[in-house]
Order: sequence, then C-alpha cells, then structure tokens
Amino acid sequence: MRMHFLLARARPYRKALLSISALGVLGSFSTLAIPWLAGRFLSGVVTQGEADLLPLAALLVAALVVTTMLGIAAAIFSSRTAGRILADLRLEAYSHVQSLPMSFHDRNRQGDLMALMTYEVANLSDFLSSTLANVPALLLTAIGSVVLLFMLDPVVALALPALVPLFYLILRLVGRKQRVLAAQARQAQAELIVMAEEDLAMLPAIKAFAVEQRLGHRYAAATQKAFRLAFRQARIAALIGPLVALVAGVAAVALLLGVGQAQGAATRPAAELFSLLLYAALLTRPMGSLASFYGKLQWARGTLERLETVLATAPEPDEGTKLSRAKGAIAFEEVSFSYPDRDPLLHNLNLSIGVGEIVALTGSNGAGKSTLISLLLRFYDPTAGRITLDGHDIALLDLTDLRRNIGFVPQRPLLFNGSLRENILFGCPDASDERLTAVLKLAQAEDFVAALPNGLDTMIGDHGVRLSGGQRQRVALARALVPDPPVLIFDEATSMYDIESEAAFVAACQSALKGRTVIIVTHRQASLALANRIVAVENGAARLERR
Repeated sequence: MRMHFLLARARPYRKALLSISALGVLGSFSTLAIPWLAGRFLSGVVTQGEADLLPLAALLVAALVVTTMLGIAAAIFSSRTAGRILADLRLEAYSHVQSLPMSFHDRNRQGDLMALMTYEVANLSDFLSSTLANVPALLLTAIGSVVLLFMLDPVVALALPALVPLFYLILRLVGRKQRVLAAQARQAQAELIVMAEEDLAMLPAIKAFAVEQRLGHRYAAATQKAFRLAFRQARIAALIGPLVALVAGVAAVALLLGVGQAQGAATRPAAELFSLLLYAALLTRPMGSLASFYGKLQWARGTLERLETVLATAPEPDEGTKLSRAKGAIAFEEVSFSYPDRDPLLHNLNLSIGVGEIVALTGSNGAGKSTLISLLLRFYDPTAGRITLDGHDIALLDLTDLRRNIGFVPQRPLLFNGSLRENILFGCPDASDERLTAVLKLAQAEDFVAALPNGLDTMIGDHGVRLSGGQRQRVALARALVPDPPVLIFDEATSMYDIESEAAFVAACQSALKGRTVIIVTHRQASLALANRIVAVENGAARLERR
C-alpha cells in the first residue's frame, strides 16, 4: 500500500489522530494496571478480611473508571475526526472527478465513481480515525502484557514469541482471501448503484414496456450477490480476530498449566497467580484486534488503490491565456478526431465562422455535428489540427474563460431538481431580475412560467420531470442566454417546440442574436431560416450547402 498517499490525507488531522492515539495509550496504561490490582484484590479476598481491602478496591475501581472514561473520550474524538476526514475525502474526490475530462467519464461508469465517493471513502475515514489510530494502544497493551508476564514468570513470557509464526500464517491465509472478497464486494455494491441509477433514469420506458417485475428480479439477484459477498467478507473479518485471540488464549492456558505443574502452585503467591492469569487473558484482546487490523488493512489497500488511481488522473487544464469577452470568430483548421476504440470521425475538417455569423450545421446522425460542438467547448481535444477563437488556439486559452464566452443549449436539456429560478441562473447566479425577465421573454418561457402556481420558485423535479419537453428546452435556452455570451450554440435546441412556438422563437431571435456568433445544429426549416450559411457535415468533412 502506498502509505505516503494515506498519510498525506491524514496530515491535516495529525493532531486529532495523535490525540486519539494518546488517549488510547493512556487507556492502555490503566488497562495494564487492572490485572495487577485485581490479582492482589482477589488474593486479599481469599486470604484477608474485607476491611483491609477497601484501599485496594478503591484503586481497582478508579482504574476501571479511568479506563472507561478514556475509552469514551477516544470514541468521541474518533467519531468527530472520522466525520471531518470523510468530508474532506468526499470533497476532494468530488471536486477532482468534476475536473476530469469527458474522456475519463466515457471510460468509467458513474456507479463505480459514486460507490468510491460514498461508502468506500466512509470506510476509509473510519480506518484512519479508528483502526489505524488505535494501533499504538494495541501494541502497548500487547507489549506491556508480555513485559509484565515476564516480570511475573519469565518462562511463560519467553514461550509466547513462539506463537508469532502461527499468527503470521493465519493472517496470511485468511488475509489473502479477504482482500479478494473485499474487491468482489466493492464491485457488487457498485453494480447495485449502477443498476438503481439506470433503472430510475429509464423508469418511463420500464413502465411503458411493463418490465418492472423482470427488472425487480434482476435487482433482487444483484442484491443477493452483494449480500453473499459482504457476508462472506464479514464472516472472515469476524473469524480472524477471535481465532487469533483463541489461539493466544489456549496457548496461555497451556503455558500456565505447564508452569503450574512444573513449579507447583503452592509455592507461588496467590496474587501472582491471579495476575499471571489475568495478564495472559488480557494479551488475547490486542492480539485479536491486531489480527482484525490486518484484515481491515487489506480492505483499505484496495480502496486506496482505486482512490489514488482516480486522483492521479490528470484534470482538465486550469491554466492558459486569459480571455476577456471574445468577438466570436471561430475556425476549425485541419481538424481530425476519433473516439477511443472507434474509427476516425473527422478527417482534416476546415470550417471558418465569422464574427456575428449564424451558421447551421446539418448532416446525417453520427456525422460529427455534435462532436464539433464538443471540440469547440473542449470536452475533447482534436487528435490533429486546431480550433481557434479570435485567432487564439483554444487549447492555449484559459478553459473557464473559453466556456464563459459560449452559451450552450444541448440536445437533451440538463436540469436538476431545484426551482426554475435556480436552473435558469445556474451559470450566472448574480444576474439581475431585469436580465432574467428579458431571457424568459426571448426563450418564449414567460407565459408558461406565469401560469405556474409558484412562478419562478416552482420546483421542477429530477431532470425537470414536472415540465413538458418543450418547457424544459425553453428553460435550457434561457439559461444559456443569461450570461449574454458572444457565442451561442444550439444543438437541436428547438426539437421539442411545436411549429408555431418555433416560429415565434425564430422571430424573437432575429434581433437578439444580432452581433453574436451562432452555431445551430438542426434539421428544422424554421431554425434553418435563422442561418446566414448552412454547412453539411458528411464523411468527416464540412462542405457549404447554401448561403
């Protein structure tokens, strides 16, 4: 395991983690005192009157109270630290995943990433704050028990190291199996998340084809698989600690029995015998916990490898030439592009779009029209050639500045479960009410917004499910117009408009789009009427169809 990666995430909380470890160590000291005190107390009960035992009983109770209070304090510190580490890990993972290029998301399923950012990092934070921070206390308890056993009986103490190879063999055999199961269990959980996410997104189609029962059986089978793997993993985790503790306990009993028969119990003080037995019993707890730590370490290793792989992936560039408001001249120069593991889509494509020009892109499905838009927004980079904005290679521009100069209305409106106002102001939350009113009018959305019970404060549901298809597109269009960008891209933006609404939109846009550079991907005649030039994209190239 790459410990530097783990320790780097723990460094901001080193004081809190050290405090947890310190509380555990103090608890170990008080724990180690208990068998010694208990041995003398039990000896006194057997051989002395109760009146002489009160001071010893008070010390024993004090040791028990101190151990308990330290344990409670450590648990509270651990819980708070785990929550803070979890928040940071989730934020780091979320922010980094958001910054990764679209090519990364094309290769990775959302469910896998969601599983990593939720329950996997939660378990990792618990590992850091609870398991790892408690190792010093466990080691101190184990070493302290052996040292005190040596002081009481060197023969017993010197025989205990002979058990180490046996413990190591158990850990290796069980730990290897646990690591494989942990990876399988994580994958099964990710499959459940993917399945649930896809089924909820497909719910209208699921109901239309009446396949609820079949998909329910499929999800039940996946749930059972995840349960079986998680249970097998938990069973091994539950086995490894007690098994090691049992071996240590049986060995201690055997050693004590052998020593007692060899030396004769009568020759040993009763207090010493009681303490010897209690220290041997105490030794089993840290041995079992350290064995469980080994199993948890195997699980954490898999999570760390996945998390490090994601965080090591280079994000989209965040530096480049700053760009203020662009004029809007766009040029595709000898641009070629192919998606991974697919045939080339664009071949040395050339296309120039002047400032304030409105160009419509047409062509068959899959010809590359939307890909040109994705390249201009730098969702992907060309495999050859370059794209310029006002003569600047967009690969050298600040990515945030580039995208803020482009208003984008995608073919599928991308809305979230919030109010209409929040969705429209998504890219420009500080826009004035006057600007909001203007873009609602331009997008032909003011009438349907006014008819809603709560107007702009109406909640629209997941993906805007409470709106009609045409209403969702009007909202997406208004959102693109709010920042007043010099370049506008409409990717089938009016595909869900009826003929009259589209005609009204075109009429309204005539003056609003003046002075802007506009790219329209469409086949609809009313939208084509907006264009100064129509360009057909076919066979990886662009050709002028008509002006």
